[in-house]
Amino acid sequence: MTGASGASRPAAEDPGAPGDPAASPVGEFELLERLAPRLAPDGPELPVGYGDDAAVIDLGGAAACVTVDAIVEGRHFVWELSTPDDVGWKAVAVNVSDLAAMGADPTAAVVALGRPADLGASSVEALYDGMAAAAAHWGLDLAGGDVVRTDQLVVALTLLGRIDPARAVRRRGARPGDRLVCVGSLGAAAAGLELGIAGHRTPEPLLAAHRRPRGLVTAGRALADAGTHAMIDISDGLGADLGHVAHASGVAIDVWGASLPVPPEVWEAADALGKDPWSLVCAGGEDFALVAAVAPDDAAEVARRAGAAEGVPAAVVGEILESEGEPRVTLHLDGQRRDLRRLGYDHYRDDDPRDQGGPT
Repeated sequence: MTGASGASRPAAEDPGAPGDPAASPVGEFELLERLAPRLAPDGPELPVGYGDDAAVIDLGGAAACVTVDAIVEGRHFVWELSTPDDVGWKAVAVNVSDLAAMGADPTAAVVALGRPADLGASSVEALYDGMAAAAAHWGLDLAGGDVVRTDQLVVALTLLGRIDPARAVRRRGARPGDRLVCVGSLGAAAAGLELGIAGHRTPEPLLAAHRRPRGLVTAGRALADAGTHAMIDISDGLGADLGHVAHASGVAIDVWGASLPVPPEVWEAADALGKDPWSLVCAGGEDFALVAAVAPDDAAEVARRAGAAEGVPAAVVGEILESEGEPRVTLHLDGQRRDLRRLGYDHYRDDDPRDQGGPT
């Protein structure tokens, strides 16, 4: 396709009549809701459609679990902290995490690379080395893709996996009385990014969490095998992502702050940054922990097995309740309550703290 120029980009919001909601600024999650009517619902050939971490497609005698995610320079990484092979690894890992949240096994990926003209061939090779290393780690094939010229580096990867549609774990199955299980730690990636951008000495575990996240496929499979009722991976932040589960399931969620698996370095990072540590733990995002709604009698053992499968912390961290009105997510800590629904990343929210002092 050839380039084109001359026309300006359409306005961020088309003008409308005064008071018209369509003319007001639209955030990421509201935009997705507005797009939903244009997307295919669940059906015989699409057992899982819009609204989950991945889609499930019936191929006639087999099924594929499919997800796509993009890594963008200046939004998901900065060159001051990441190398090209780090970026390649991360592009695979974030997609693997989506399949893990469905209980699927990754099998193959294709990648659309947006390459700036000033990014050298050796850097592109290193980027693909990182993707190849991640693909080997999770046992999937990197099958090819496309390359286009862009103003900044964009790596958009589409990942396919194997799944039994009847066993796919969705966001919408949480039941009152369930316990909330978290597998993997919270806050480390955000702490590593913010410390690095601010020029502080950054502990290696925090940098590694930002640069080379882990997709918890084995834990996802263990949670699915245990009959988990609902599951999501924590990419936008604990508050925002649990908000998706609460909304999809029509429930309220209480989170027990003292039970959350948080590395000690995160508390130290918050102190060095002079900020509320819960903004890192509940809003930082890119943790790629798995959070699941599990029957109460099984929760402790399910958490133990899923954590042991990956060698990561795991704990029972809350409970699912009947919703009285709007679905809610509430953090309980030291006798205090805090609404978590707005604690998370939104690509189009101007006041997001991760757009202050450096992009992610």
